[in-house]
Amino acid sequence: MGIHTRTSSKAAAVLAALSTIALLAGCGTSDPADQDTTAPAAEVSTSAESSEEPAEEPTEAQSESASPGPATSATPTAEASEGPSATEPAEAGMCTAADLSAVVETPMGAGGAGTVERTLILSNTSDAECTMTGYPGVSYVDAAEAQVGAPADREPGVEVPTVVLEPGQSAISTLLQTSAQNYGDACNLTDTTGVRIYPPGATDSLIALQESVGCAAEDIVLMTIGPMAAM
Repeated sequence: MGIHTRTSSKAAAVLAALSTIALLAGCGTSDPADQDTTAPAAEVSTSAESSEEPAEEPTEAQSESASPGPATSATPTAEASEGPSATEPAEAGMCTAADLSAVVETPMGAGGAGTVERTLILSNTSDAECTMTGYPGVSYVDAAEAQVGAPADREPGVEVPTVVLEPGQSAISTLLQTSAQNYGDACNLTDTTGVRIYPPGATDSLIALQESVGCAAEDIVLMTIGPMAAM
């Protein structure tokens, strides 16, 4: 009886020792891959949470400085804002051919030595005043209103005033015309029906009727014109 009891106790002790060894062996030989997946999984989870986190809302000051506001117009400079005062009339416009009528008159006793002094008169036929400063352009024309010969030269060394013409008022200029017959065969005599006139600075023209004879040769100048002046 005593021997059986001691044998059973030893067997139980051996079984306990074997169980402990097996348990320890199982812990030491666990798969490393199973152990390594725990930490990365946690890291991936953390990374996903941080990427899904909404961006930080900008502060009010940052929003105002980052977003462009509506464009603002520049303050006009003094030079840009200058103009005629509301109480002052605007400067009169330049006289054009559309505003005018033209006539060539011959004063009593004018002429001498093959040259005749005539008067070119431009009258304002419009409803508004206009101004002119300088010399008109003058040339002979034929019945088809084509230019004949060279245009008039300008009279040198004279004052050039600015003329303001109210409706119905006129300005005058001295027009010297030399006889075409003075130049013989070189002139190539051509009948003319009038003179074309470009008002000073204008790009349109009008015609004053005057039957005469001009030179078709463009190197012969038969007329000299002075600046327009008040009548």
